[in-house]
Amino acid sequence: MVYHKRLLNKKSTGENIRKLILTSNFSYEDIAEFLQLNSSRVIYEWVNGEKMPSLENFINLALIFNVKLESIIEFL
Repeated sequence: MVYHKRLLNKKSTGENIRKLILTSNFSYEDIAEFLQLNSSRVIYEWVNGEKMPSLENFINLALIFNVKLESIIEFL
């Protein structure tokens, strides 16, 4: 069996999160509140590809936007 490690594309994943927020009626602050984050600053870091949400937050983002997790996460 040959295994090829998949790498998360932070920039594209962040862009997907940004698009979902922009097309929703929610602000970054709303999303931060839904996810019980201390600040919306981390969401700016996600959309800029600097950091990625935890698995728990990825799942909750998919639930908030009513999309499949696979439609948020991008790989290289």
